[in-house]
Amino acid sequence: MKEIWTALILLGGSVMDIRKKSVPVAYLIIAAAGSLVMTFLYFGEAGEILLGLIPGVVLLIAGKLSDCVGMADGVMLLVLGAMYGLRDGGELMMYSMLLAAVASVLLIALRHAGKKDTLPFIPFLLAGFILFRLRIFLNGGV
Repeated sequence: MKEIWTALILLGGSVMDIRKKSVPVAYLIIAAAGSLVMTFLYFGEAGEILLGLIPGVVLLIAGKLSDCVGMADGVMLLVLGAMYGLRDGGELMMYSMLLAAVASVLLIALRHAGKKDTLPFIPFLLAGFILFRLRIFLNGGV
């Protein structure tokens, strides 16, 4: 159930992020509220939930300092971190950042984007989530 919820909020956020280059606050509140329910139903350890917020907080701070990351990206990572914890949330973030970096380098190399252009990050969170789940599946998990 948690994986379905995650896929749905990332898919919806990805569509909005690609089309409008922004995600409405109302959508983020709904995603956070639903994720809070999922967190306490399937996870529940307060210490791990708090540690899971670290990747999202780091992304929010980086976004504030550099103006390169949107608030919705950081909030979505906070939501994922609360649901999946520090280890899995961090792994998901690393997959997403790696995919975004590869896409950025390819777009710049192919001259479809410049150094100052921005990419929507939530679609990369969705792709990172798919890789994360694929890794778990291939390692014998469910």
